Amino acid sequence: MKIRSIGYVGLNATDLSAWRGYAHEVLGVQVREDETKDHLLLKVDDYRWRIAVHQADVGGFAYAGLELPNARAFDEAVEELQQCGVEVVLGEDEEVKARAVAKLAVLSDPAGNRLELYYRPSLDYNFVSPHGARFVTGDMGFGHAVFLISAEQYDATLDFYVRTLGFRVSEYTTLGPVEVCFLHCNRRHHSIALGRAPFTACHHIMLQVEEIDMVGCALDRAQDAGVRLSTTLGRHRNDNMLSFYMTTPSGIDLEYGWGASDVDDDTWTVSEWVGGDVWGHRGLENAAGANIPTI
Repeated sequence: MKIRSIGYVGLNATDLSAWRGYAHEVLGVQVREDETKDHLLLKVDDYRWRIAVHQADVGGFAYAGLELPNARAFDEAVEELQQCGVEVVLGEDEEVKARAVAKLAVLSDPAGNRLELYYRPSLDYNFVSPHGARFVTGDMGFGHAVFLISAEQYDATLDFYVRTLGFRVSEYTTLGPVEVCFLHCNRRHHSIALGRAPFTACHHIMLQVEEIDMVGCALDRAQDAGVRLSTTLGRHRNDNMLSFYMTTPSGIDLEYGWGASDVDDDTWTVSEWVGGDVWGHRGLENAAGANIPTI
């Protein structure tokens, strides 16, 4: 299967106005002003949107979009999934239009997370950050998403992403009591990570910026806005990213970072990361499971 990236994510939220302010004032992303009142579309680059936030009774993760290069790859992916016994439903015209893609196929991983295959996203080249932020996206997708998976479903879910969807293992680690596997589908160290946990939930999504000072400025803006910080500033040992974690209005965390290492499949060796981060990220071990809406 030729999945190129995690092209977009959808989140649920009980307060869209809180998300609008958070996106604009803290993240430095662009809020599209041409959409309906029941959701927000957030731009971080030339794509029409990368993050959707939907009005809902409960906040949390809604879906992730898996980008394929063209129509042939899309059709082949759907056929492969069906041959593996995975239930796949083609998106209705209204859904396809809402996602601004050519075609959509909906499925779930073994843990119940909604995934959407698509190809030919709409680009409008009109991104302007209200704070001068520039995000690392392109062929690496929007960023990454990290899921906690209940112990009963973890092995089947990891097997699904690797053997069925074609993700490659980057690294393993243990964070406090949580065993984590990092997965990539392009140069980004991980587009998805899965952690074995007592329950299933999306732990965080990540946005990467081009300059270190953009992280510092975002940290200042978060503190000025009274946003709850889940960790201190720190640098990860596995992907070398300098970042901090904060709570979003959806209840899940968002990692805001810079400087992550790329993966070259021709030279990369899978390893197990031990010993914690290089420095900082205090509170990360305790953050797994805190204030996270479960599926």
